[in-house]
Amino acid sequence: MKVNSKLAQRDHSIAQQKAMVGDYKQFFTKKQGAFKGIKKTFVPKDGFLDDPNYIADVKVVTTVKEKLDWFNRQTKLFLKNVLDIEATNSDGAQTIELKVDGISFGNLTAIELMRLKGILTDKSLDDVYTNIPVREDNKVWNPSTDGEYEGREVFEDPMVSGQTRTSENEEIILKDPNVDPEHLPNNYRAQTTVKRHTVITGDYTIQNFTGEWTHQKRAELLRRKSAILEAVNLALTEINSIECKSTNLDVDGLVEFLTFGKSGNMPTSPKKTEE
Repeated sequence: MKVNSKLAQRDHSIAQQKAMVGDYKQFFTKKQGAFKGIKKTFVPKDGFLDDPNYIADVKVVTTVKEKLDWFNRQTKLFLKNVLDIEATNSDGAQTIELKVDGISFGNLTAIELMRLKGILTDKSLDDVYTNIPVREDNKVWNPSTDGEYEGREVFEDPMVSGQTRTSENEEIILKDPNVDPEHLPNNYRAQTTVKRHTVITGDYTIQNFTGEWTHQKRAELLRRKSAILEAVNLALTEINSIECKSTNLDVDGLVEFLTFGKSGNMPTSPKKTEE
């Protein structure tokens, strides 16, 4: 591919990447509900109605893995287009191997490394990774066995089941040992009391679902990002330790030409002497 075509791709990729990074930051910070789901069921007992507090079926819209899969596809294209130009611009320059945790990621020039460092230290990218949604640590999460989440990185906590209850009042006439129930006075008013009964109104289940990451998984990603940046800085230090070469540019001539319209190396006309 010609450089002019690659430049056009690079500029397009830079604009796309900037927009995507901004969108992801907003989504991760403000749309965390999209990663959560809950299922509630309720079966009422005879004579009782459904309880709306125990009826819900909220689906997990997306998972962190699904979002990052798309993010990675776009980021790979972005890096390829940007660094291809830097590799072309620094063709023939000294290269150094970039290694992170013992893994080699190729030989890069100083210009490529500087561009990569700029990308890795971009605060917007850091905001995406530090705001990856994470699930609650105080619950036990296992891969979901719910068929609708098959093949997706969705987790569920143990289903909770129970019964709903209510209290019913029953009026009871107290027995008076001083009165014969067979011969009650006309104006007799019996003493009563209220007895409370607990009644089961229905059976319920509650289960939570999530497509979020664990705190540990997010922390490991951030550690790897730091390790890559550290490796880039080390490579830059090493590659920049070579002797600096002098430019082939005629600096004096260029500046003189810029200022006065002539080159510093151009012969000047001899001064005229007064007769």
